[in-house]
Amino acid sequence: MKSKDNASETLAKGLKILDLFGVSDAGYTLNQIAGRVGINKTSVYRYVNTYCELGYLQRDERTRLYKLGVRSLALGHAMLENSEIVRLVKPLVDEAHERHNVHVDVGIVSGDAIYLIYRRESKYTTAFRSFSYASDLYYLATGKAAMAYMEPEELRQLVERLELHPKTDKTITDKQELLEELRRVTELGYSYNNEESVPGLIAIGAPLYSLRTNKVIGGVSFDSATDTHTMKEFERLYSTYLVELAKKISAVVSL
Repeated sequence: MKSKDNASETLAKGLKILDLFGVSDAGYTLNQIAGRVGINKTSVYRYVNTYCELGYLQRDERTRLYKLGVRSLALGHAMLENSEIVRLVKPLVDEAHERHNVHVDVGIVSGDAIYLIYRRESKYTTAFRSFSYASDLYYLATGKAAMAYMEPEELRQLVERLELHPKTDKTITDKQELLEELRRVTELGYSYNNEESVPGLIAIGAPLYSLRTNKVIGGVSFDSATDTHTMKEFERLYSTYLVELAKKISAVVSL
C-alpha cells in the first residue's frame, strides 16, 4: 500500500471536484457538487470560486450551473496533443476509420469512469456526443467492453459502487441484468450499445489491454447511426475488424 504521508488532502479534494466535471457536459449546482464529492457546501464554494477566478470553471449566471472553463479545456487539449499514447493510437485508428468509414472512439479507464483519448468521427455520427470528456462505464460500448474483462473482484466492487441512471429508455439500470450482459460480452469477444446512451446511436466495443500488466485498461468502439445500420447488421459487418483493431492498439499501449 502506498504511503499517504506526502500527499495533500486539500489538493486531493480539489481535484476530486474538478474530476466530476469530466463526466457530464450539463454542469452542476453547488449543492449537486457537494453531494457528489462528499465535501461540505462551504468548502466546495471556496474551491469552485477559486477555480472560476483562475478560469478552470465557469458559472452560468442564468442557470447557476458550474461547467468546465476555458483553461481546463485548453489544458486537456494540450495534454492530448502531446500525449505519447495518443501518438501511438492515432495512426491505427485513422487507418481503421479510412478503411471502414466508421466512427471510432478510444477510451482509457480511470477510477469508475472511462476517458476519451482519441476520436475519429464519420459523417453519419457527427450529430452525436455520447462519449464526452469522460463517461460512466455501464452505458457505453467501450466501458462495457472494459468492465467485462476486469478481474472478478474488481468488477464486483465496481458494480456495487455504480448508480445506474438511465440515459435513454434502453439503458440497463438493473445490476444483475448488467452482469448478465457482461458475461455475454466475454462469450462474443465484444460489447454492444443498442441506443443505451443516445437515441439513434449504436456501437460495438472491444477491450484494450496493457501487455505490461496483462490487465484491461480501456476500450475501443465503432459507432453508427440507426438509420445507417441495424444493430445485428453492424455487428456482422464490423465486429471482426473491431477486435483486430483492439489487439493492434493493445500491442502499442504500455500503461
